[in-house]
Amino acid sequence: MPPTLPPPPAMSIAPQSYLGSALVALASLLVLLTLLAGLRAQRKGLASNRALLAATLALLICCVSFEALTAGWGSRAVSMALLQCGLLLLAMALGWALFRQVSDLPRIPDAARSAATDPEAYHLEILVQERNAELSERLRDLGEARRTAETANQGLQRALNQLEQAASTDRLTGAWNRRRFEEAVLPEIALARRRHDPLSLLMFDLDHFKRVNDTFGHGAGDVVLAGTAQAVRQHLRLSDALIRWGGEEFLVMAPATRLEGALGLAEKLRAAMAAIDFPTVGQVTMSLGVSEYALGEGLDEWIERTDQALYRAKAEGRNRVVSAPAPERPGSESSPEQSLLEMIWEDTYASGHALIDAQHRRLFQLASTLMSVVTENRPLAEVSLRLETLLAHTAQHFHDEEALLREARYPNLKAHAEAHASLLNQAGKLQAEVQAGQLDFGRLVTFLALDLVKGHILTEDRTYFSQLLALPGRDGTPTAEAE
Repeated sequence: MPPTLPPPPAMSIAPQSYLGSALVALASLLVLLTLLAGLRAQRKGLASNRALLAATLALLICCVSFEALTAGWGSRAVSMALLQCGLLLLAMALGWALFRQVSDLPRIPDAARSAATDPEAYHLEILVQERNAELSERLRDLGEARRTAETANQGLQRALNQLEQAASTDRLTGAWNRRRFEEAVLPEIALARRRHDPLSLLMFDLDHFKRVNDTFGHGAGDVVLAGTAQAVRQHLRLSDALIRWGGEEFLVMAPATRLEGALGLAEKLRAAMAAIDFPTVGQVTMSLGVSEYALGEGLDEWIERTDQALYRAKAEGRNRVVSAPAPERPGSESSPEQSLLEMIWEDTYASGHALIDAQHRRLFQLASTLMSVVTENRPLAEVSLRLETLLAHTAQHFHDEEALLREARYPNLKAHAEAHASLLNQAGKLQAEVQAGQLDFGRLVTFLALDLVKGHILTEDRTYFSQLLALPGRDGTPTAEAE
């Protein structure tokens, strides 16, 4: 048998070789750097943080495997397998980390790419974006504040209307009070003077009403008064007005009605009242005096003439109608001075928008009433009250008008709003003078007739009428989205 050769000596890697130590040190450094990179990526919220931590684990596996090979620990095959797996895992982790890092990079637009070459332009662009964001936020806040103010203003307007309604009507009967009657009758008198339209007045009183209160109590008397007002309204037109003059005395103003028609209405009211059987009280009758307005007659004279007719109806036995004779002096045409001071609403003044027309008509009525109060030398306290009422309605009208014009994108809105502010400023000064007892009749007439009515309502306001026709809220209030 041939001689057996001895096996070749096993190859080994010296554990203390310089090359092995250097590789282990380098791998350890890579492990540390990769771990720091992964922690930093995790702190910044980058998507590549997990991949970097996986690469750290792979490098750690490679270091351990390589150290095992150089030191001769365990099976060489196992160490090589672990080293290969670690290198494969390292390659995959680094590739994934690189992919996620590239995906996180923002796409640089052309403007930003060009700004990168000019730092000042880049910072200016950033500043503009920040200012635009702040401006948008402030505009949103202002829009919300405006909508809140609009809602509050609508609530205040409803409250104002309710207060005015309460201040101008009798709570028990719902009839107008004297203040509301005077506001309405003075423009009607002015219209009768200008157009010679008929205007009649009825004054009635419940017969023996004191006996009702004394016998059955004031509660029963209140039931009779409320029932009387309800019965009378059933025979009135929409244009007629029922006024509680005082106690059990009432007035009925009947525009466009001659004396004969007013007498017929009075007889209907008398018969309707006589036919009512009130609970506990029974039948209560009424006496009526009727008159037609005579040209040149003052309001107080007209009411006194009607009251004398009512007095005769009671003196002749009650439960009857008596007409007032015409005044002894012949009626005369209104003077040129009176014509200049009269402000009467005409249908040709209408814009076609329900809210604007209703407010314009109301301002005409209030201005005309105020003018009549001034010319009749009423107390300054009454003049001040009526001027304050006119100012409140004027301010509300200006507010609603500007909201509508803003919605209609009226091009001259700024100038129109400035005109509103100027008129309110003039009115405020006049109100202060009246409250101080220094009424300047000429200035007040100029403001009412020339500045407010003729100069603004009949001139400046007419320039926007065509703009209102396209609005969806022609028959209502301004929409909440009006800007």
